[in-house]
Amino acid sequence: MNDTIIIDNLETKFKDCVLRKLIDTEEDNIIRIISRFNSLGYYSLALLSEAVEIKKNEKTSYLLLLNLQTTFKGTKIPQNETIISEYEIIGLAFLNKNYGKVLIRPETIEDKINDLFSHIDIDFDFDKDFSKKYCVLANNEALLRLNISKQFIETINENNDLEIEIDDNILIVRLRKQFTPENGEIIAKFITGINNGRN
Repeated sequence: MNDTIIIDNLETKFKDCVLRKLIDTEEDNIIRIISRFNSLGYYSLALLSEAVEIKKNEKTSYLLLLNLQTTFKGTKIPQNETIISEYEIIGLAFLNKNYGKVLIRPETIEDKINDLFSHIDIDFDFDKDFSKKYCVLANNEALLRLNISKQFIETINENNDLEIEIDDNILIVRLRKQFTPENGEIIAKFITGINNGRN
């Protein structure tokens, strides 16, 4: 795969941003940072293929192209292994506020049924449509409610199917879909919109 695929696909659409490929030592730091996120721990192997800094209005975020590998083992003897490998783009941003540990993902039918019996999903009165569309889980609901803004939720609402994980003040966002230029644009638009200095 081309080692500047992110820049090649996005530089014409994001003319108000500066895109720069990270060097090896910067990539090592990014790998250390993203390794703390639970949603990436389910893969048998996650390799960083490309890391790009995206800077808008002096605010820096990152776009990361990951090669995510999942291994499946057969149940019959001999156990055959099947490895599925796919490329996915994720966004990374350092926020000004501490949100604690937060997961925001599209709400499923299972979530809606579970809500009937035990309400663990956090809802927001000021945006009922968002609360119907997304499942929000946090280790500290009070901290999340204190720091999340209406603009933060509006930025999420502008896109569909985003999965966001926040660890204190570090945010990753993904679509859980194979990399396409269109998915790259969605992640880049979101990450530059959310990392605006207010969140």
